[in-house]
Amino acid sequence: MTDEREDIVFSRNTVEFVTVAAEFCAYIERTNEHSRKEFVDTLLKLLPLLYLKAQMLPNDESISDDNLEEFVTEDSYEVLRITISELLAEKDSYLDVFVADMKYSDTPITKSISEDLADIYQDIKNFVSLFKLGINETMHDAIVECNEHFKQYWGQTLVNTLRALHDIRYNTTLEGEEENIDE
Repeated sequence: MTDEREDIVFSRNTVEFVTVAAEFCAYIERTNEHSRKEFVDTLLKLLPLLYLKAQMLPNDESISDDNLEEFVTEDSYEVLRITISELLAEKDSYLDVFVADMKYSDTPITKSISEDLADIYQDIKNFVSLFKLGINETMHDAIVECNEHFKQYWGQTLVNTLRALHDIRYNTTLEGEEENIDE
């Protein structure tokens, strides 16, 4: 691996993204330990940071033509999605306005925060797991793939989810509290 590619793997921006990504995964994996209010409040802080750090990932091309290993199974994805869905309960669904098919639809398109978070988690967890292997070439390609997936998919999903979480936090009642839980 060239020094330039090693610089990408161990750059400050990459290390900061890995740190936030690992924290996001650890927090999501502990969903059942939190109240809905605490979960929403923490994600409203963690998701913007994840988005910011993802934007700062370096651009490059893959070294290998091989597909990267995936660590999140369908079963673990589904358990996580259900756990988040149960925590958010009736607040899990939201209307999505950034779906390409929306312009052809007569009815609103509903999405779920739990599925969005599970999708983001799947990509981030696979990235973090690949990075933990400690193989420079694999770490490099994991950065490239995560950056591509951020731009193509989970970045927009994160922003949409953040909007829905903001609505839960500031425009609806959480567990019998006042409308705005800051007051």
